[in-house]
Amino acid sequence: MIPNRKLIVVIAAVVCAVLLGVDAASDLNPLPQSPASGESVTTAPTPAEFSADNDANGGAGHAHEHHAEAAAPEAHGNGGGHTDPFALILLEIALIVLVAMIGRWSAEKLNQPSVLGELIIGVIIGNIGYMLKIPLFVLVMHLTDAAELFTVVLDSGLAMREAAATVFSPLQLEPGQAGHRVVTILSGHGASQQAIMVFALWLFSNHGVILLLFMVGLETSVDEMLKVGPRALLVAIVGVVVPFLCGVGISMSMLPDAPTSADLFIGATLCATSVGITARVFKDLKRLQTPEAKIILGAAVIDDILGLIILALVVGIVVSGGLHFSEIIRLCVLSTLLLGGIIKFGEKFVRWNIPVASRLDRANFKLLFPLVLAFVTSWMANQIGLAAIVGAFAAGLILEESHFADHHDKRTVEEIVGPLEALFAPVFFVLMGMQVNLGTFLLPGTFGMAIAFTVVAIIGKIVCGLVAGKNVDRLSVGIGMVPRGEVGLIFASVGKGLGVVTDSVFSAIVIMVIVTTLITPVALKWSLFRTGIPKTPNKPDRPMPAF
Repeated sequence: MIPNRKLIVVIAAVVCAVLLGVDAASDLNPLPQSPASGESVTTAPTPAEFSADNDANGGAGHAHEHHAEAAAPEAHGNGGGHTDPFALILLEIALIVLVAMIGRWSAEKLNQPSVLGELIIGVIIGNIGYMLKIPLFVLVMHLTDAAELFTVVLDSGLAMREAAATVFSPLQLEPGQAGHRVVTILSGHGASQQAIMVFALWLFSNHGVILLLFMVGLETSVDEMLKVGPRALLVAIVGVVVPFLCGVGISMSMLPDAPTSADLFIGATLCATSVGITARVFKDLKRLQTPEAKIILGAAVIDDILGLIILALVVGIVVSGGLHFSEIIRLCVLSTLLLGGIIKFGEKFVRWNIPVASRLDRANFKLLFPLVLAFVTSWMANQIGLAAIVGAFAAGLILEESHFADHHDKRTVEEIVGPLEALFAPVFFVLMGMQVNLGTFLLPGTFGMAIAFTVVAIIGKIVCGLVAGKNVDRLSVGIGMVPRGEVGLIFASVGKGLGVVTDSVFSAIVIMVIVTTLITPVALKWSLFRTGIPKTPNKPDRPMPAF
């Protein structure tokens, strides 16, 4: 009976994804198909048309064209009536949350971590919508390119066509390519609505991962993190150095004609770690208080700093042909000051400011003060070049329930903030799955490189678990450091933007990111249950690692 039940669950998830795609296709106009004989259709211009248009007009008149494009959706309307754009965003988020619920339910029925269900169902609906050429799904699949194009348009004031010529290569603007698809959507009917909906998804998903890491920090204390500090530092160093060197070596052997800068970028991409997936698995399995979880979380914070330093080194080599030690020193000093200051003085700062904040809004301050703290520290981390989630995690570390002992609401901060995290965090994982293009597996030569990158990426991180010390499951620590997630994609996109990472290599890296992201929840659950690591009590029931 179990296999039949599993089959029913999988079929139900797929049918739901198809229905969602068809529903979206009927509500959101799909991309135009090839016109029949005698018909005409407005499409994004080819590279030659871009050039001819720019030469003929000398850039003049494009502002008018840009305003006309932006105003076109307004003129068409919906039967001449008024449509609130936020209404579609509400529907969009409702459907994403519903899909995430189905994914979690399916994963739980298959005895897998719920985050795996959210990722996989995101992959399913994302690729179905992409194959149906639904504009929203196309923009999500090429979210990095679409965001870069929109940034150029808003910052420079260029028309969409002019901006596209600076963002995409001529090959990418050929019909059927990613650039052509994105430009067709963002310069056609309903462009503003599509852009707003994609931005809303991005906004809610980023809120989700911020709240997730904040909640993880709430369930960890500064003292416990300091106890595993030396081991976390060692794990992070090994987890960066080994994958980087292996990545450079495998690139040199498989891509002998590639420049050294490409080898360095591949190595930098393989050394990245995305802690969001691992943190969610530990949280789902109620094992955040274990030494393994604390070592991984501490190592991930240090890993983020080391990864950014390596990225700065590589970018400096590519851009200027040399190293900018001043930038590296700046990043090291500011990172140490921020994280050290938060850990050393953050708890006192919170204790001093809570009485003041409680006078402003006594009824809701136990919800609002932690959120303000998380958002501000996230901004501070981003300002010095770190991932915003590092700041959110640090904010959770310095908050304790004893700070709110005099408050009338006896619920814990986790109980108050938890519903927000439960709403937004699944959006992040579904959106991550929706950006996985299964078509990249079919590119010539890509699959072999992807296998090599994936093997090196996994082995390189598992090795770092060997230095985790005694009284911990070293394999679980290594597996917890494996997922690359959005961090790996960011590193790869930087290399692609600089022109040192080819489309084939980029696709191989994307596949590596997909595999490491999807296998970690399954492998980590197996590893934790293999050793019988107990669920988290109020206090750890096993001694912390000895140093």
